[in-house]
Amino acid sequence: MDRIKSFRRLSISNDESINQSDHLSLIPSQKKITICTFCGRYKGFRMSCYLFLSFCVLFVLLILLLGILFVLYVVVPIIVRSTIDKTQLAFRSVNIEEIEKDRFRLRAQLELSRTGSIPATIIPPFIIHVDNVGIVTINESISIKGDSSATTVVPIDSPFDVINITAFHNFTRSLVFQSNVIWHLKAQATIQPLTRHMLSYSNIPFNKDVSLNALDGLQNVSIRSINMNRSTEHQIYADILIQIINPSIFSIDVGQLFFTLQYNNWSIGYVESSSHNVTIHPGENSIQCLGELQSNSPKSYQALSTVIQNFLTGQISQVEALAGPNVTSYPLLSIGMMGLSLNVHMPPFNEQLIVSLNFNSMSLIPSTIEQQVKLSASINIKINSPLGRNSPLNIQTMDMSVFLLFENHSVGMLNVSQVPVKQIDFETFTTKFDNEYLILTDHGITYEKFTQQFIQANQTNPVQFRLVGVASIVGTFALGPLNVEGILVENDISLVGLDGFNDVRVDDISVDGEEGNALRISINATIENPGVTSVQLQNFSLHMAEGNNGTILGQVPIDTLAIQPGSNKIALKGFLSPLHESDLPVIGEFFSAYLNGQTQSVRLFHNETSEQNASALDLTISGLSMKANLHGIQTKLIRQVNVLNFGIEFDSNDVNRVYITGRLAVLFELPSNVHMIFKVLTTSIDFTMRFKDGPKMSRMNLDNLPVEHNQTTNEILVQFTKQELIVLNKEYFEEFAANLVLTKNVSVIIEGLTTAVAAVRIGNLTLFNIPINDTIDLVGYNQFDNGHLTIDNIDISGSISSHALSLRVKTRIINPSVVNIINGGRLTLDLCDIMNCTSFGTVNIDPFYLQPQQNLTYLDAEGIFLLTEQNTIVAREFISNMVCGIDTNVELRGTLPDNTTGTSIPLLSLAIGGLRIHTLAPGLSGNQSFIREIIVKKLTAEQIIGIPLGLVKVLLIRVRLMNPFSSSITIQGMHIRADFSSVVDKDHQVGLVEDNTSFIINPHQELITSYINVTLSAKLSTMIALLGPLFAGNAHLSLTGFIDVKIGESFILIQLPLTVLNVPTDQEHA
Repeated sequence: MDRIKSFRRLSISNDESINQSDHLSLIPSQKKITICTFCGRYKGFRMSCYLFLSFCVLFVLLILLLGILFVLYVVVPIIVRSTIDKTQLAFRSVNIEEIEKDRFRLRAQLELSRTGSIPATIIPPFIIHVDNVGIVTINESISIKGDSSATTVVPIDSPFDVINITAFHNFTRSLVFQSNVIWHLKAQATIQPLTRHMLSYSNIPFNKDVSLNALDGLQNVSIRSINMNRSTEHQIYADILIQIINPSIFSIDVGQLFFTLQYNNWSIGYVESSSHNVTIHPGENSIQCLGELQSNSPKSYQALSTVIQNFLTGQISQVEALAGPNVTSYPLLSIGMMGLSLNVHMPPFNEQLIVSLNFNSMSLIPSTIEQQVKLSASINIKINSPLGRNSPLNIQTMDMSVFLLFENHSVGMLNVSQVPVKQIDFETFTTKFDNEYLILTDHGITYEKFTQQFIQANQTNPVQFRLVGVASIVGTFALGPLNVEGILVENDISLVGLDGFNDVRVDDISVDGEEGNALRISINATIENPGVTSVQLQNFSLHMAEGNNGTILGQVPIDTLAIQPGSNKIALKGFLSPLHESDLPVIGEFFSAYLNGQTQSVRLFHNETSEQNASALDLTISGLSMKANLHGIQTKLIRQVNVLNFGIEFDSNDVNRVYITGRLAVLFELPSNVHMIFKVLTTSIDFTMRFKDGPKMSRMNLDNLPVEHNQTTNEILVQFTKQELIVLNKEYFEEFAANLVLTKNVSVIIEGLTTAVAAVRIGNLTLFNIPINDTIDLVGYNQFDNGHLTIDNIDISGSISSHALSLRVKTRIINPSVVNIINGGRLTLDLCDIMNCTSFGTVNIDPFYLQPQQNLTYLDAEGIFLLTEQNTIVAREFISNMVCGIDTNVELRGTLPDNTTGTSIPLLSLAIGGLRIHTLAPGLSGNQSFIREIIVKKLTAEQIIGIPLGLVKVLLIRVRLMNPFSSSITIQGMHIRADFSSVVDKDHQVGLVEDNTSFIINPHQELITSYINVTLSAKLSTMIALLGPLFAGNAHLSLTGFIDVKIGESFILIQLPLTVLNVPTDQEHA
């Protein structure tokens, strides 16, 4: 123990020494060490410390080397073999490709698991024997991570050399047909554990059995699509997209595949992949295949026909694709795959065979007694042929059993059979059937809704319905006869209906007389049918109503109403008869609007049916309504207005108010299409009058006047008394009055409306707002020219002053116009000389009036005759002419000397202002003659003898004078020569009278003057010629000269010329 302690102290001491001398160079110790023996006794020997330490290190290293060698050559191989034995092997993927005669390329991912915790590397080449089939050589090193929980994925890309072809065929067959396969992999591996600097260990057995999911006969195969559009006239080609579910991890290049197709063990064709390099990958595989449907026997054709029928009718066919010896283009795989049978469901045509049904035409004839509709139709059928454009599907006949559905409810069922079918183009066929019956369902409830919608349907909103059922076709296709039953028909159809009868035009309407208490009417109309459907309705009746308020006007019974597509001219006959007497005003308005050219709405309708088992016709017309505009007659009902009498009366108190009393003859003719007995009872006329093209000048309203209606001549006589004429435009009224008075004729336009109450068969109708529009030509007064105004007598009633006489003028007027004047107010006219328009005075007529046409109007006027400086000569001449019995041409002027207008009516001022009446102021003649007779005192015998001898120089005469005036006349002197001639002829003068004896002739007094001396100045021959007539009592003398006269009290005319012709002359008788 002491030695040991001493050794420890020595060691510690040495250690401390060493520590203390770290900064110095190492200096070998010179101390000695005693080494004891193993027996415990001190028998050692002594050596240096350095040698001892070296010896210890070498010893330890030797031990370690032996351990390492043991580990490397004994322990590690054991561990590697154990690890390889425990290692599990699996394939993540296996790709078989680049297939040749006896080899192919294998691309795979090999997964190593449970490889232990020691990393290692498998040194290439790593040659794997797969069963006894072939060899795979891995020429890349395989690194193992050394993590027991991790996996190592080894990519393989190496040729697979087949060493036993028979075994390979069995290998392939098991791979294809079995659900899983076990590969026996054998190899001798060279493994280098840990790092690349470690030893490698060769001939390590690598024998593994790997279980793999195989293709399992490819039981999950389906056809995703089939397309036969490549078919030709004699071949049916099919492009098929096959989906194969590969349950394995194998991805196999199978080249080009080829299968024969069978149905019920009968061959129906073949199919081959379109690609020559088909690879079946794990999972879903879509393989595009090309094939052809064929038949090689009647049984085969029957099987093929069944498949085609199923394909066209929506049914699945269980088809078998059978692999033969040429199943693949790779001989290496063919034998192993031969016999592979793929049972697939051949899907039906994934599109609708009958794409659409379009009606070219359709005819509906509803039964009047049963719930069925007779249908005829021409239908274009669009066939979506699965065979394509180059392989015609020839359809010859067709059967169809369908339900017509409207709003998902059945309208009825239609069965048609063996209807011929014609092909129009590749996809369009047409068929036609006649007189088939649509049997209504659901008591026709849905049919009623359908027809109501159909009637309203138009281009914008067609009626939508469906045909659902099945069809059968008989025909041929590329491989032979075709007979397919059960083709699904499920088509939506749009059909343009009757557009709600919105395009109905009434071409004309006529009233054809009476029947019972109704008026017969005929209606010709045009109904536009925008669709392709014709409808024939029989034995029903429609109400005719006013379109706005719905008042029923009558009934229209219809035997047959046939409406074809396009324009339909129809003729209807009905009766105009109100349901209630209270509806007569509405009918009157209806007639009025029609007769005066207005457009109005008329509706024909049928009430909705309420019968439980109504016929198809009743259901069809239930709620039927058609509306049309009835255009009124474009003609004048009041063809002519004749004014028989038009008396104008100006109000005595308000001269601007005008009244008319008159009589009109109105020619009222119903249009030629209205034949009915009618009699106008009363009328009201509201009209305006226009002159020229001016505005309305006046208006009259004649209300509820009884009339006289001549039903033979259709003339209506209207008489009215003192109806006010409202002047609307004074300027034009004055111009009208002026033209009436001053010209030969005048035209006025009357415009307005008339209302008439007429008795017809259905009652008393009030016809409203019948337009009246006519131009009335009136004969004007033409200033009363051409002798229409005659002054019958001018009476001097007295003298007003020495220069003025008071006159009374009697005038006679013939009215040439139908316009007469009842009260024209005061009319004052200027009496003028016609030659130089010098005024004599004025004539005042108050009131002025005119009798109706062609009646004489006698007017008594008062006047003033003025003697002025300006008119002295002509005024004296005027009086002289009057006394002498000479008519004087005078002018009566409406404009007075002071330039005022001679009327009290302002509305007549323009007319009277332009008035110029030319007439004659009559001289005193006939019974009015001033000098009536010359009475010669009875001649004595001496005078008789002495006159021829020139012995008698003076004769005594007396003069019979007649004062025609109402004023006295005083003759203050006479200076007159008497001529024995019918005219004044100085060569036949008889004698001269110079007498200044004054005498008075009272008003209207006939006076024989006292004897007046006549100084004879006649030639002998004149005297001798005078005696004979004088004795016979028929002598006539013409007087010329002057007289001095006083008229009245103060009007004196000196040397008033006097000329009186042919004055009867006689002797006094005892």
